[in-house]
Amino acid sequence: MHARLTPTAAAIALLMAHGSLLAQSAPAKKAEDKAEKLEAVIVTGIRASLQASITQKKKAESLVEVITAEDVGKMPDKNVADSLQRVPGLSTTSAGSAEGSFGENEHVQMRGLHSQYTQTLLNGHLVSTGDWYGPNIAASGRSVTFTLLPSDLIGRVVVNKSSQADLVEGGAAGTINIETRHPLDFKESLYGVASLEVARSAAAKKNDPSATALLAWHNADKTFGILGQVFSQGRHLQRAGSEGVWWDKTGATYPVASLAGKNISLLSGAVLFEQERERKGGYLEVDFRPSKDVSLNLSAFASKMDAKNFNTNYMADLINVVYGPGWNGKAVAPTGPTSLSGDTITSIFAGANAFAGVGGSAGAWSVVEDVAARPDAKTDSKFLNLDGKWRVSDSLTLTTKLGSTSGGGSTTDVGFEVLSAWNQGAGYTLSPEGIFVLDVPGGDKFKPAGGGIGGWGGRSSSKDSERYGQVDAEMSLDDDFFHTLKFGARLAKHRRELTRLGMTLKAGADNEAQIPASAIGNYPANWYGSLPVNPTPGFLPFKISKEYVAQWVAQYATFTNHATQAEFDIQEDTSAGYVMSSFGDNSGLAGNVGLRAVRTDATIKAYLPGGKPSFDNAYTDLLPSLNLRKALGTDLVARFALHRSMARPDFGQLAGNDLRDIQHEGVAGNPMLKSIKANNIDGALEWYFAPKSALTVGAFASNLDGAITYSKETRLYANASKPGSPVEAYKVSTPVNGKGRMTGLELQAQVALGSGFGIDANYTRSNGRQTQRLADSTCNGTATEECSLYGTSKDVYNAGAYYENDWMSARLAYSHRSAYKLGNRGGADYFQSANGQLNFALNVNPMKNLTVTFEAQNLADPLLTVYKTDLTQIAGVYKAGKMYFAGLRYKL
Repeated sequence: MHARLTPTAAAIALLMAHGSLLAQSAPAKKAEDKAEKLEAVIVTGIRASLQASITQKKKAESLVEVITAEDVGKMPDKNVADSLQRVPGLSTTSAGSAEGSFGENEHVQMRGLHSQYTQTLLNGHLVSTGDWYGPNIAASGRSVTFTLLPSDLIGRVVVNKSSQADLVEGGAAGTINIETRHPLDFKESLYGVASLEVARSAAAKKNDPSATALLAWHNADKTFGILGQVFSQGRHLQRAGSEGVWWDKTGATYPVASLAGKNISLLSGAVLFEQERERKGGYLEVDFRPSKDVSLNLSAFASKMDAKNFNTNYMADLINVVYGPGWNGKAVAPTGPTSLSGDTITSIFAGANAFAGVGGSAGAWSVVEDVAARPDAKTDSKFLNLDGKWRVSDSLTLTTKLGSTSGGGSTTDVGFEVLSAWNQGAGYTLSPEGIFVLDVPGGDKFKPAGGGIGGWGGRSSSKDSERYGQVDAEMSLDDDFFHTLKFGARLAKHRRELTRLGMTLKAGADNEAQIPASAIGNYPANWYGSLPVNPTPGFLPFKISKEYVAQWVAQYATFTNHATQAEFDIQEDTSAGYVMSSFGDNSGLAGNVGLRAVRTDATIKAYLPGGKPSFDNAYTDLLPSLNLRKALGTDLVARFALHRSMARPDFGQLAGNDLRDIQHEGVAGNPMLKSIKANNIDGALEWYFAPKSALTVGAFASNLDGAITYSKETRLYANASKPGSPVEAYKVSTPVNGKGRMTGLELQAQVALGSGFGIDANYTRSNGRQTQRLADSTCNGTATEECSLYGTSKDVYNAGAYYENDWMSARLAYSHRSAYKLGNRGGADYFQSANGQLNFALNVNPMKNLTVTFEAQNLADPLLTVYKTDLTQIAGVYKAGKMYFAGLRYKL
């Protein structure tokens, strides 16, 4: 496959040259034989929804997957990502960088590529979202945060795996279009559905109420309709964890020669993450059709999630072992047995004398407890959109789209840090599961010894907005082969701002004597869930209450000084135009061919390399596409697609700086990044052998020009954690455009077994590799290089079974993905272990319009492991916990 996509260009030229090139001599039956466009279908029941999805997929011109509202309603789907994780070729993540899972699906990936390569639209337009977690706010990705989009919004979702010219650009891997229900689509003039539900967190042992309601009405002749939808959904999350917070190497002159130059965890933590989430919002749509030729649609959406959270990390402190007591540079030898796995120290213990004299105290700071308080974390999204349609004549239809969308996220992120002075030593042992088993004698008690209260933090906020306008024209052609000609243009103005305010503490904030005895407790007895190893055997660690920490933050912390190193303001203007023709003949051949041209102009204001106050970045992309569909009989369809797609770099990759001051590492932006272009080829064979049943086999390949990879650099930054903020050297990862290749295979089976039973399964094999070696990256030509693409799981599969009759339905589904590369920080790659999710749903109808629901998520509750560089350097092991939902749903 040539990097310039010459086959596609040649195919377009040939097809556009003359419509009769592929046409048969007999007259074509356009209305009967050409591939049909997707139309909204209202269905009820699992089997009916499966049939509707199959029918729409079969008739589509391009490679798509379709799920409907009833698919969602019969599964424990609480946001749109939950629904998408079962689609062939798609996978989900519950975290955005190297922080591990937060218990709810947040981002969607396609075809084994990172979520930044997936474009998500709502009713055909962009929707701005944000993040509530500090590092994700700093990363400022373009990927939609699905936690803001409840599954109740879905009328249907169309997943476009192959591109076509009339799709909004931005999805190098593919495009997801979430379509809401529309008031004029309902058969009934008045339709309503409401649900009340209780969510139960097995880990947090908390119950949270949820309520959703939808009401739609239209007049008798369907010229006017209105639909309103509201939702209020809450859940508690409690995640148990074990973390290697700070990995470093012992010095070359370390007192124990066998341990010299080895990887060691300087801060090994037992972690308890606690969060309350509350998602509220609504959707409103008005349809007006004053005549059969004119229609107007006005829609508005708003969603906000409050996500306050606290993360308590109880850490064994071995910094003195490597850097010496008081960090005097004189390393201390361990006093207990040690063990190694490769170049990683997996077991070590340093006795009391290793800590003596720190800070002038006779005690020991062998324990550090850090409570990260984020009491006001939140994120939001909203849009206002106006669609118009005018059937000018029998052969010409005009459509328009005009709107604006905005979203963002913000959090106060403060670390409250205390040191416990038990002079009895500290150490850790890594269990076979990667859990840090801490050896901290006396660590169940907090003993102040003059270390004071340490504080770090800031307040981050991100704003994302876009104004857009679009016009499309579709002409019917008087040709036996080319049926329609479609062309249009789109203009958009996008802006992304990131503000970071540093924290200043008032006098007296560091006085540890102010901590009342009532604020010092211990971790709860069940805090570690069902993890196979308690990280602190023999006792429960001491714990400073999150309520006291929140009070301390409110009393002492102020946020007034701008952290200019982290801030940026990016304005991005895009313009696009396209032409596309749909074709088909009476031999069963159909498809579309087109070309989209896109111009991107960005102005970046940030803390940029060389101290430049701003940087202009502009590029043009030409995106040809060819989609072919061939009916090989009544039930057999073959597909072929050749297309170029593109994605833009994340905003944080262009300008963000996310630094770790103590470790002197982080991630830095690169304003010179260009677009990521994917030259793609797809093929599939679909066999619709029975009602509600289909077998599909497909293959895909992409050459990626501009794929994001990371180089290692040393840059100078002001260290905000030290008085006077001295300028110091940091090891940072910097995103750069590279080259890559993705190849893969998809298998899908959906079988109705009869008597209400059915099964479905799919499997995707992806092989994503960086093909360009960089001397200063982790793909550098050495024996230990890591050249997989970010986000690539080699194996992703789903398996499910259902049963349905007139009064009940039940469905069990399992989703699994193999290990993949999460991201890069400080020049090192971070990986997520293989993981899976088992979900169950039961719906019982005691009467015609009433449904009793029971649903369960994450029943397998696997260990989720994040590791740095290799399996021996554990960044974190987590248990997210099971979730249960029980409720009532009533339809008018």
